[in-house]
Amino acid sequence: MNRARHLSLSSQRGAALLAALCFATVLVIALGSYINVCYRTLALSTRSLHNSRSIELAETGMEDALWALNQNDWNGWTLAGTTATKTITGFNFEHGATGSISLRVTSYSGGGGTRAITVTGTVQQPDGSQLVRTLTGSSQEAPLFVNAIAATTSTVSFSSAGVVDSYDSAIGSYGTQTPGYSAIVASGAAATTSATVQLTNAQVNGYVSSLYSSGPSYSTSAKLVGPSTPVATAIDASRISTSPYQPVFSIKTVTGSGTVLANPATGSTTNIGTPGASSPEIFYATGLNMTGTTKIIVNGPVRIVVSGSFYIGLNGGTPSIEITNNGTLEVFVSGDIAVYGSGIDNTSRDPSRVGIYGTNTLTVPDMNTTVPYYGVIYTPAGCFTVGGNSTIYGALVAKKVTFTGSSPAVHYDVNLREKVFSGIDTPFAVSDWRESTNDS
Repeated sequence: MNRARHLSLSSQRGAALLAALCFATVLVIALGSYINVCYRTLALSTRSLHNSRSIELAETGMEDALWALNQNDWNGWTLAGTTATKTITGFNFEHGATGSISLRVTSYSGGGGTRAITVTGTVQQPDGSQLVRTLTGSSQEAPLFVNAIAATTSTVSFSSAGVVDSYDSAIGSYGTQTPGYSAIVASGAAATTSATVQLTNAQVNGYVSSLYSSGPSYSTSAKLVGPSTPVATAIDASRISTSPYQPVFSIKTVTGSGTVLANPATGSTTNIGTPGASSPEIFYATGLNMTGTTKIIVNGPVRIVVSGSFYIGLNGGTPSIEITNNGTLEVFVSGDIAVYGSGIDNTSRDPSRVGIYGTNTLTVPDMNTTVPYYGVIYTPAGCFTVGGNSTIYGALVAKKVTFTGSSPAVHYDVNLREKVFSGIDTPFAVSDWRESTNDS
């Protein structure tokens, strides 16, 4: 009996030990699996973190490339032909990971046009694997004339009537097209209790954009319409925005050798510019006061820098500046601006070929001429008044814009949204980009 009892106890102890060993084995396996899951989760989390850092590095590189383009500063870059390259290292992260950025800008030194930017952000992990993220984008100078009429900090107002619409000079003249609905009348004035865009009886085919929450003010004969606006609707609320956008860029200071342009004698004709010249010829004037039948003919690319006032016909007569099909004209004015008489006749009918830039903060610059003006006007710190029945094919940007005539017209050229003017210090911006991932 004792022997049987002893064997039974031994058997029970063996079974208990075996059960304990099995439980311990299961526990070890479970714990190992849990530790492995934790390790995998940590590895994935670390990889995700470093992957995010690789895109952050690429975005940092994109900013660095844009800075170099806008400052024209290529210190630290390797230049070969028209391609600039650069490598930035020294990024250290936790757990021994490191980072680097590779940059390449093609056509970095070109004139106007598109630059291609390729930026790669790389994070090397302690195990030797790399997380690579590449951004490829196109960068070009940002357009300035995105609106038909824009007041940078004050109002746009029509005292009576007027017409604002759009066309595309790239496909033909205004007269050969059905007027479009892409013109924008914008005011960047701070929101007030009074409308900052005052249409009165103006007819706008397009949009109005101002910070004023109640939209533009208008009389019973005013119209703001689009291509699908119901005929019975005079003011289409869907074409009113409270998010005006008008970039303000600096007007360049023109320097370098040039020719003194004396005030032309009354009744004289002066030819300037060389057809086919590769760069603009510069003319400096302390002031221009054209009267009588005085005429200046621009035969090539020309810049006129006026340190005083720029008057065409303000003091009588029918003087004019004529730009031939071979000519382009940029006028930089420090004083007052007045375009009267026969005005500025751009015979090419391409608004991107003529620009007037004013740096004065006076309120007197104005235009009142029966000859249509094909071009742009940019005086962001000064006011501009369009009098009479003047017609502008192009765009107008000023601190404050006022139309005082009974039937002025602004036919906005949508092609200006693709144009850059050499007299304006236009920054580079990324126009499009795409992303690719290459992990190794």
